[in-house]
Amino acid sequence: MKKITMMDNLTLYINKREYKIEIDEKFTRVASFEDIEDLEHSLPGFFDVESIGRQNNKIYLVYDIPEEYEPIEKAKKYVSVIKLQLIKNFLSIDPLLESEGMTYLDFNNIFFKSFKDIKILYRSNGYLPYHKDISTIDQYKLFILGLYSNKYSYKRFLINKDILLRKENDDFMYAVNAATSITDLRALIDDKLEEEQTKFYEKAQFQETSRKRGIKRKILFGIIGVLLLLFAFVGGMKQIEKKMANEFKQELIDAEAENDLILAVSSGDTDQAVKLMEDKGESSLEIAKMLLKAGKFDEAIAYDQDIEHDVVKHLYKINQKEKILDLKSESTFLTYEKEILEFDIDNLIAQAPLIEDKGTLKRLALSFIEHDSYGPAKDVLERMRNDNSEVYNFTKEELKEIDGYIKKVDLEIEVKNLNDQIANLKQEENSLEPNEEDKLKKEEEIKVLEDKLVEVQKKIIKLDEEIGMDTR
Repeated sequence: MKKITMMDNLTLYINKREYKIEIDEKFTRVASFEDIEDLEHSLPGFFDVESIGRQNNKIYLVYDIPEEYEPIEKAKKYVSVIKLQLIKNFLSIDPLLESEGMTYLDFNNIFFKSFKDIKILYRSNGYLPYHKDISTIDQYKLFILGLYSNKYSYKRFLINKDILLRKENDDFMYAVNAATSITDLRALIDDKLEEEQTKFYEKAQFQETSRKRGIKRKILFGIIGVLLLLFAFVGGMKQIEKKMANEFKQELIDAEAENDLILAVSSGDTDQAVKLMEDKGESSLEIAKMLLKAGKFDEAIAYDQDIEHDVVKHLYKINQKEKILDLKSESTFLTYEKEILEFDIDNLIAQAPLIEDKGTLKRLALSFIEHDSYGPAKDVLERMRNDNSEVYNFTKEELKEIDGYIKKVDLEIEVKNLNDQIANLKQEENSLEPNEEDKLKKEEEIKVLEDKLVEVQKKIIKLDEEIGMDTR
């Protein structure tokens, strides 16, 4: 089946490399076909339209995307330095200037082949929809935030930018949002790119020669410490100067200890890292967090079992949830989490009333949705929504999220029912004796249901964007 997605009020049908945009005429100002003929003219930063059509009060634009181009959405998984370079070049191309602002910076509408070769699919000429209610600079801000963020999609920033910025709590993203001109945006990107390039280079160099550099640093710290102490005592410094010297000496000692810890973690010597953290008096949970970041999940749990919840969240976040099945712990919490992944539906339905962790319940509901088991999913979600025991202590935001999942389940059930009706009608149609009138009647019934199906699918797409399931 073709993939269906939305850009504002435009419906985008994707079939391999063919992209077809459907626009209901009620969202356009098109009086005649001549109004949109000029869209067939080429622009350097945009793909050419293969064909333009008009049928049943809808306008269709068809594009054929060359094989080497990929949707910009794929770049969200890249490291920051690559994303910033893409953003820099995108601002340099300035597609909103080229199209007089008449396009969308939706990630389904932007494709890249290299850092410098970035193209956009759809554009308007004023008769078709575009983001006319969003200023040029704000469109660029949303694009930057959507690509730079590792948590949220462009469409979620489009809907809830201010809320998501508070959740991100990132100085660079705040600065992007506060920029007052495109020149300011370009300067911010240049500065951040230079900073990330330096970090990236230093990290590569550090990993390559970390131990060698570590030894040099220790020698340097030792020399500075000795010289400082000589100066303090031989020079007859005042008491306050001696105190400052001692404080600086301690800073050097602390820095050396931190350097040893960084070297141990970066080289994978977590045993040494644990010993160093223990010597510093770090808590067991902090040490477990270090082991978690180092990818030593079983060791982290063995050190402090309270880290189990963080381990599960982390593995879901990095799309490696299958590794939960390999964890050695046999705690009740992890037993339920493993059963969710193994997905024996009868077992999960029986176990659902026993689960008391709200994170596990949410993952259970989402697993039911993922496996098209919408009835059990709705049971779990409604139990969470109607909880009066205050066991879960849901926040308003969490309750809003649950309501969104319930709406999605209801829509998915409607899709399933419509598909069943269409399948039954097609079966009846095939079993009929050759009769043109009956055949036309069945075809009309099927078309009505298929149109309704597309409308419900559109609602699901918009809802997924609102609740963040488009990024899962």
